[in-house]
Amino acid sequence: KGKARKAAKAESAAGVRDVELSLYMSKRLRLRLTGDTGGGCTHGWNHTKYPDDHDCNKFIGGVFRIFVESTKSGDTAGLAVSEAVSFTRDKFPNVWSDSASLEWIAAAFISLGTFTNITEGDVFLCAAAMGFSESLKQHVAFYHVGSQPLMYTAKIDDLLWAEERRTISYLKKRIPCKCLNAKYKAVKSLPKMYTCCNITSCSLPDNSVNLSAMMSCGGCRRIHYCSEECQSANWEEHRDVCKKWRK
Repeated sequence: KGKARKAAKAESAAGVRDVELSLYMSKRLRLRLTGDTGGGCTHGWNHTKYPDDHDCNKFIGGVFRIFVESTKSGDTAGLAVSEAVSFTRDKFPNVWSDSASLEWIAAAFISLGTFTNITEGDVFLCAAAMGFSESLKQHVAFYHVGSQPLMYTAKIDDLLWAEERRTISYLKKRIPCKCLNAKYKAVKSLPKMYTCCNITSCSLPDNSVNLSAMMSCGGCRRIHYCSEECQSANWEEHRDVCKKWRK
């Protein structure tokens, strides 16, 4: 019994530390976006909507902490996003059940991605922020609104591997300010590159192909490939998804 009490006490203390660290990281993120005086552009995110100790801010802080730790450990952006989704689903089921909260948090990570792209050029953090934001948007569309038959995971994967032009274009379309106008002007003449959906065996570097050369699945028009070979190789995996999109 004594060991059980000690274990429960240690687990409780760890939970408190986890919450405190999440709140600290949330405050750190908001200061990063607004500046010490609070006058920086937040790119459309209303960072004062919820009080500091609200679960939405704990949620954001927890995800930001995972991203920072993943940067240090050399994880991929995709792995960091998956870990963030699993962590927040476990810790904040109430937030995941509220579409308005998820939309607000999605805007926070669009803001982070924009800020990072402008000031730091941190490709990993920018990709993770975009991928996580899009994951939340896809969750809302599928589970809450019912506007699509399933999560559009190919879009999330594409953002995690996006090159500079795609990154800036995606973020620019999702912010009300003009903070990315100059950067977009500088890259808009670059080729539009997208990710081949045959992630596991595509032979192209980074699975990246010029948009003009991409082939779309004739059934669902949602999945794209660099060649017929890649489409054939991915068909078994894509078959059931294709049927759902066609309904």
